[in-house]
Amino acid sequence: MCYAHIAPSPPLYTTLAHTPLIHVRTLPFHALTVLSLLRNNQSRQPYVISFALSCVNAEEKEVYRGKYLGKINSYHHQVSGDVYAVDEYTFLFINFNYDGNGADTFFWAGATNRPGPQGFIIPDEFGKTNMLERYFNKDFTLTLPDGKKITEIKWIAIYDLSSQNTFGDVYIPEEFEPPATQTVSQLTGKSHNVNSDSIEILDAKTIRILQFTYDGRGKDTHFWIGVGPQPSSKGSKVPDEHGYLDPLRGYTKEDVTLEIPGELTIFDIDWLSVFDVESKENYGSVIIPDGLNVPPSLVEVIVSVRVQRELRLCDNP
Repeated sequence: MCYAHIAPSPPLYTTLAHTPLIHVRTLPFHALTVLSLLRNNQSRQPYVISFALSCVNAEEKEVYRGKYLGKINSYHHQVSGDVYAVDEYTFLFINFNYDGNGADTFFWAGATNRPGPQGFIIPDEFGKTNMLERYFNKDFTLTLPDGKKITEIKWIAIYDLSSQNTFGDVYIPEEFEPPATQTVSQLTGKSHNVNSDSIEILDAKTIRILQFTYDGRGKDTHFWIGVGPQPSSKGSKVPDEHGYLDPLRGYTKEDVTLEIPGELTIFDIDWLSVFDVESKENYGSVIIPDGLNVPPSLVEVIVSVRVQRELRLCDNP
């Protein structure tokens, strides 16, 4: 159980007995949203907010972070963390630690069998090639320079150039396939002139429909996602390319990019449809294959990691 006390000034022990209790049952991401809204309220009324099961729920759904490369092998200077491949060029570091005491230390990569002087500097999370400073439980991405790809290297290391010592490293498996945009079939049209070219899954939450056409004559028609062997009324609306949930307008060979709403990802759905809610009719649809090797949605990943960390602190102050 996590508790948050939001009050103008009185000490906690004098306030709890006289403060209204608001009991909120929510997921971690929404818990922080509730807290933010209440902190910004204009009232002087204090609250005690109880988030039931939020710390438990933080562990229930695994957040997709990309393709896991492994824990960093730690040799010196308290280096630790987990590393994921986000796409062909990008690494995601989670809970990265380094004490900052190396003399001439950088993120370093190469194609030799093990880390050594033959390699190149990877710019830090700010795109700089300065010597590394201290990191404590940091989450960030690193992008290989000059268009280099993950498949062209064998390792990434925290490496000191002056002493030629490796403080920590992680290896890239042979024949590794980093996440990338995946192309699936086109919409199979049934009515209202629905059709498209191929559909691209850009990342775990983003779908791009190429050359989408729909005559706009449905009654209450939306982009629609769900589970099961075929589209049905038991689905969810997807906002259009502008983020609106209004009935769809007409389209003629337009490229349309959609964001899967809420906490759903491409791994939670079986199909995408152009669906009329009023008539419960599927105008055209495509099946989403299982296990697509696509990049994660980094906004979702970073927020989720930080929320889970805050909730763990809440249980272990």
